Amino acid sequence: METLQSMRLFVRVANSDSFSAAGRAFGLSPASVSRHVNALETQLGVRLVHRTSRQLALTEAGQLYLQKATRILADIDALTEQVAQHQARPRGLLHVHTRVAIGRDYLGPLLPGFLARYPEVTVKLFLTEEPRDLIGNNIDIAIRLGNLDEPHLAVRKLSDAAERILFASPAYLEAHGEVDQPEALLRHNCLTWPLDGRFEDGHALWQFRDARGVRELRVTGGLQVNNGDVLREAALAGIGIALLPSWAVAEDLAAGRLRRVLAQWQVTPTTFDHGIYAVYQRTRQIPPKIRVFVDYLVQALRGTPGGPPPVAHPMPRGRALSRDGSGLSV
Repeated sequence: METLQSMRLFVRVANSDSFSAAGRAFGLSPASVSRHVNALETQLGVRLVHRTSRQLALTEAGQLYLQKATRILADIDALTEQVAQHQARPRGLLHVHTRVAIGRDYLGPLLPGFLARYPEVTVKLFLTEEPRDLIGNNIDIAIRLGNLDEPHLAVRKLSDAAERILFASPAYLEAHGEVDQPEALLRHNCLTWPLDGRFEDGHALWQFRDARGVRELRVTGGLQVNNGDVLREAALAGIGIALLPSWAVAEDLAAGRLRRVLAQWQVTPTTFDHGIYAVYQRTRQIPPKIRVFVDYLVQALRGTPGGPPPVAHPMPRGRALSRDGSGLSV
């Protein structure tokens, strides 16, 4: 950078025939400008300027250097401007990672609108069942469920998720009795979703919250499966009590095929925060392609807990987000 500054000063000296004029343009004293030119001459091993008490004159080497330096500085300035314009305009390849279900049910319906609005951005959507390290996998944005304790990352909430509810068929409740307290579930067949390899003995942990606080229960039953469609069908068949996002069984509840259980309690198998979050590297300047993508998702998902905007893509019945990305989830 010192050489580049000296080059700029030399060009200004040569064009103005004055150390003083060059100094005024750069906010430097004439002596400081002279030192820059001297350092440049020392670096090159050749004299660039003939100095007299009355005037300055370029040597033959100085004239050649002026010609080449002027061209080089113009190229550098043009490159700087081009990069600045690139930075100011959303463009380039955007690497996005998320779970399969989020990509299918949330991002997929919204991508056409985003790509139409930002045609210079190319989205590379990478779907897996496991989270990925952003830096190690060259990921610009990850879309995840639940609030994250990763202070080195920037996190922005995109949407609240749907309430999780317990439900069963009327036939099951008639045969096995109503449930008036969470502890009563210990006597029932609870249809559960295995999470993160916990409770390999077939149990599951359900948490309940009301005005008095939170309590936990280890429940069990005859079916444990990591697919919400199977859990819903099992509940409809009268096998037991299941836990899923409310909208996943809204039609069944409205039609009377299922009935809600313990409606006065909030319930979850993981955390009470089921929000959807965008995660990206924390930097001073967020690249425009990342900024506009996150802004677009925030706007598109605003006020639509648990799913994408209906105008973007009607949600098929029996599909929801999962903690592991494979279909319906608790």
